[in-house]
Amino acid sequence: MKTVLQLKKVTLFVSTLLLISLAGVQNAAAQFDDAGEILRSGTNDANLLLQEYLKPFANGFGADLNSGWINSARPYRKLGFDLRISAGVAIVPTGDRSFNVDELDFENLDRVGGPAEAQTAFGEDVAGPEMGIFGTNPVTGLRQEITRFTMPEGTGYPFVPAPMIQGTVGIVKDTDVSLRYMPTVTVEDINTSLFGFGVKHGLNQWLPGGSVLPVDLSVQLGYTKLTSDFGFEVNPEEGQDIYNPYAGNPSLWEGQSIDMEATGFTGNILVGKNLPIISVYGGIGFQSSEMTLNSPGSYPVTVFNEDYDPLDGSEETREKIIERLDEPINLSFDGSNSIHALAGFRLRLSLLTISGSYTLSNYPVANIGVGLSFR
Repeated sequence: MKTVLQLKKVTLFVSTLLLISLAGVQNAAAQFDDAGEILRSGTNDANLLLQEYLKPFANGFGADLNSGWINSARPYRKLGFDLRISAGVAIVPTGDRSFNVDELDFENLDRVGGPAEAQTAFGEDVAGPEMGIFGTNPVTGLRQEITRFTMPEGTGYPFVPAPMIQGTVGIVKDTDVSLRYMPTVTVEDINTSLFGFGVKHGLNQWLPGGSVLPVDLSVQLGYTKLTSDFGFEVNPEEGQDIYNPYAGNPSLWEGQSIDMEATGFTGNILVGKNLPIISVYGGIGFQSSEMTLNSPGSYPVTVFNEDYDPLDGSEETREKIIERLDEPINLSFDGSNSIHALAGFRLRLSLLTISGSYTLSNYPVANIGVGLSFR
């Protein structure tokens, strides 16, 4: 009966973590969808804006991937195991919650309204500046506005969440290995898969008198890779002054998405103590992460029509024309975290464990997990 009650508690806690994490992922996906309008500004300007807008998402997610590996400094004994789900939440620093569009060197964009401050993906839930897309009118030779869009708002909270499922088993020589794995999961327009591998090795056995030390010393390494894609839709603009040569082929704009690949690597030196009910630990380490973003598909942009003729009433000679951009986004982010400090605990209630940790770095991460464990 006691075991059944514990499993019910685990199920409830896991469900709560998944709901919290899923809500964060869906909000992030909504930001990608809103940011699709930025692609109308052309390849160079769109990459420049999205680099700033998505920077906290990349840095925060990279920090999340490098968290949650540890719940004790002591490795699991041979055939001991731990199976848990955790949720990491990276905290976006104040300086990465907004940026100034007037400080960016655009080719075709100018701010035409609103404040100069634009929100990043995890900034405030307020509309950003209105951006005008400009080009040279072939008739007048003057630089004129073609169309405009408003920079998207942030999620409204400076937290980047990420769920994680991890299994750990003890092997030989005071060593345990961990595996993170999630097959491709589809939620609405979001497809996500994950793989990771980690190892922790006890150091007491190699130190003179290490077996009588009052604390456990160990070293830990971990690598995680996540791939995901977010579908969105950017359709051609319409108007009496716009000629769309692709009007008969609307399927051309299908398959638009942001494809993401994120990797994280971390290494830590740990010191801790296992007590009958609770384990505590602390440590220092380093971490690195990288995220790449690409945009498969074709995207419509509105430009001035080189064949514009105000005296000709045919569609082909209208003032503006829809052009096609293929795969315009190609971004790479290196995580802002390097050296970090961490501390955490694990509370054991029979087979049920509750763990928590905090990593202090440029993007701090709080992590909480629940699982089943046998040492």
